[in-house]
Amino acid sequence: MIRSGASILAGMAGVLIASAPVWAQSASEGRDAGGEGEDIVVTGTLPTQSEVSRQARAITDMPSAIRHEPLPRFQARLCPGVIGMVPEYASMIVDRIRYNAEQLDMWMADDDGTCTPNFIVAFVEDGQADLQQIADNQHWLFRDLSVAERRRLLTEEGPVRVWTTTETRTRDGMPVARRENLTEPPVVSTWMAHSKIYLAIREDIASVVVLFDKRHVGGKTLVQLADYATMRGLARTRPADGEGQTLDTILTLFDQAASPPPQLTEFDQAYLAAVYDGMPNIPGITKVLGVNRQLRLQANEPEKP
Repeated sequence: MIRSGASILAGMAGVLIASAPVWAQSASEGRDAGGEGEDIVVTGTLPTQSEVSRQARAITDMPSAIRHEPLPRFQARLCPGVIGMVPEYASMIVDRIRYNAEQLDMWMADDDGTCTPNFIVAFVEDGQADLQQIADNQHWLFRDLSVAERRRLLTEEGPVRVWTTTETRTRDGMPVARRENLTEPPVVSTWMAHSKIYLAIREDIASVVVLFDKRHVGGKTLVQLADYATMRGLARTRPADGEGQTLDTILTLFDQAASPPPQLTEFDQAYLAAVYDGMPNIPGITKVLGVNRQLRLQANEPEKP
């Protein structure tokens, strides 16, 4: 049985909402987070294809199965929401996430304040303690995580934790039940021509919760926090430590040894564009290698063979 993202986030909100409501889809209350101002033009030489691919693979939070499984991404309407922030600032973060998603031509929920958030950004005192409380009292919420994923989520160090729930579906969107044992694997019948390029399944992100520990967000702008959440929530990515990074990325936001950028970089935008470009049932490595193409499209340079 596959639990809906809404039911999972409802349980999550029940723990986090004690003193802070969820603010969702309130663009009218905040400024346009797309940002208006002077254009800054920076000229330079693009990094090599191998450098781009190496960095894209390094930030992708996926094991060696990346050559045989698709990268998770949102297929349902996106509805961002914020917990633990005053309404004015929460609205700005929601606006910014919506703006970033719209650049990817994602399917968005109506901006009327009535949708149920499936992408929650939460500012909490101690994210690890909150997740452990959920594990102790509402353990069923972690049912769709593997044992390894659950253990890593509950023991992860650092100022940010990302709880992503995914659903395996066929190419056409039919749910595929989770494997419950080693003797009765789930079976779904569907029509599909044999292909070495496309996969029979896709991996849909059902819900995402990005938890920021409040004590670590001082000195960060709302745009930086919203863009970091975008990069961690719309795709399965991991923080970047700055070492060996050829291109700037917002994923270095909490690396004390790095100078984080003020917003999503060209690399970040190219990475997300590659994930959401084309069909979802494509091996993850193909998406990762597509970051090169997206960077060159941004720079209006011809593709290299």
